[in-house]
Amino acid sequence: MVEYFRVGLPYIRMRFKVPARRGSRVELNGRFGIISGASGEYLLVKFDGETAAAVVHPIELNYVETGEAIEPLSPLIPEGAERAL
Repeated sequence: MVEYFRVGLPYIRMRFKVPARRGSRVELNGRFGIISGASGEYLLVKFDGETAAAVVHPIELNYVETGEAIEPLSPLIPEGAERAL
């Protein structure tokens, strides 16, 4: 008999011990994006500037919220403004 089990973001968080949540910012090879969902044991990530989501294994990603990746400052912030914060 085949056992079926639920997969999705809660399963991925438990199985791979990662903070994968829909809407979380992630980084892969210098490209930043947002988790848009899950497909089996893989995450669907919509990278900035792309229209379609990519299928990525959760272990391959760096999670911004945990400090594994730091996003570059927005070009809209003037040079030196970050020091004023």
